Amino acid sequence: MREAVVTRCRWARLEDDGDGHLVRAAVAPAPVGTVDDPVVFPQRAGGLDWLLGPAAAESPSSSEAFQVTVFAPADLPPSGAPLLVYLPGGGYVSGGPSVRWYDATELARTTGAVVAIVGYRLGAAACFGAPGFGASGATSPLVEDVLAGVEWVIDHARHFGANPDDVTLAGHSAGAWLAFVAAQDPALAGRVRRLALYSLPFQPPPGAQGSLERRKILAENLGDDDPSRADAALLTTASAAVNKAWAGRGLGVQPLAGGRLRPDVQDWGAAVGRLRVEQVLLATTAHEARGLIPPFASISEAAADAFRAAHFDRPEDRPSDGTPWERLTDDMTEHQFASVSRELAGELRWAGIAVHVSRFDVPSPLAGAGSPHCFDVPFVFRNREQWWDAPMLSGMDSVFGSVAAAWGEPLVRALGGEKLQTAPGFVRAVGLEDGSVTAEEVPDEGSGSPLRVREP
Repeated sequence: MREAVVTRCRWARLEDDGDGHLVRAAVAPAPVGTVDDPVVFPQRAGGLDWLLGPAAAESPSSSEAFQVTVFAPADLPPSGAPLLVYLPGGGYVSGGPSVRWYDATELARTTGAVVAIVGYRLGAAACFGAPGFGASGATSPLVEDVLAGVEWVIDHARHFGANPDDVTLAGHSAGAWLAFVAAQDPALAGRVRRLALYSLPFQPPPGAQGSLERRKILAENLGDDDPSRADAALLTTASAAVNKAWAGRGLGVQPLAGGRLRPDVQDWGAAVGRLRVEQVLLATTAHEARGLIPPFASISEAAADAFRAAHFDRPEDRPSDGTPWERLTDDMTEHQFASVSRELAGELRWAGIAVHVSRFDVPSPLAGAGSPHCFDVPFVFRNREQWWDAPMLSGMDSVFGSVAAAWGEPLVRALGGEKLQTAPGFVRAVGLEDGSVTAEEVPDEGSGSPLRVREP
């Protein structure tokens, strides 16, 4: 079995620009095998701890947590191994590359790839930027971090034993969204060979009105319109206030359009036209929204009906059975995730880009959870031991390895050079039947005609 060499180091630091402002500056990579102490950007306890466990809260925080964690097989080929650059999720407010969930030792061993997990700044200030940044054509700090971090890893691929001409850019949830954004950037055109997008959400940047309202709430909670003057504790509290203000109507803390983040980043035709990749792997779970709205949440008939009416052109075509919570989470899963993969896959095929679509149907033993958002992440990384305290995995030890092998197969084969495709209208579904893993292409049909309306 191949061993993995782990390196954890800075990829950037904050420096004074001479005018009293701190700006990010890239640094040279540390020697391979250096393992700095883990650190994350300031954050609160994650909203999915009931599902995932509290691992994200274990590392100390710092406003300079520009870390990258690299896992490389020990027996690297002379020409360099494939490079998998992974952007962790966390709703733009939590997570980081040093969180034990992203231990890619087994993933590197299994695929023979060098796996690099990249950290980026979090919170409303990182998403919104300094006052007036949109008008000045600047890009939000979070998006700039992602673009610079991905470029840094590719630029230093040889240092870590990877081939800079064989790059797969991957991410989960917010990380998938950021990977999709990065792949459209001119600076990365032709430098990324493949995309692997897990649970890519529909989340176009809000327009001028929504951006202004978010900035106003942030400033009110900071007592200042310039977030650079606030300390970390106040910034995390203010970010929580922005998300609370958007509860029930969308995501409050998210990157705002400006500079290198285009407003039409999820206009599928325009977005695909900017991609210069040869293959895209798309994957979702069967019940994404059950992780975002837990089974113990109280949902009224009126709330479920209102969401359906606002998000589907033909709401009458959606299933009418189930509790309000079941209908709402099924509708949200369809609108925000499943239909996104379906629509994007169609546009990619039309453009001649190979696309493979997967769906994780394996249910969690956690009552009512089904196959929720984030449930497939441990199976991607094949690291059950790093999720020892995750309630969603309790009782799954006997099948974990076989499920991980089935779920990870498309990524393993793609990194090995295969160009995988699923048939139009079909999805490769991975499930469990009587304790045995199943993996087969099945019809994938949506209903209700999801509306694609950008927040004004």
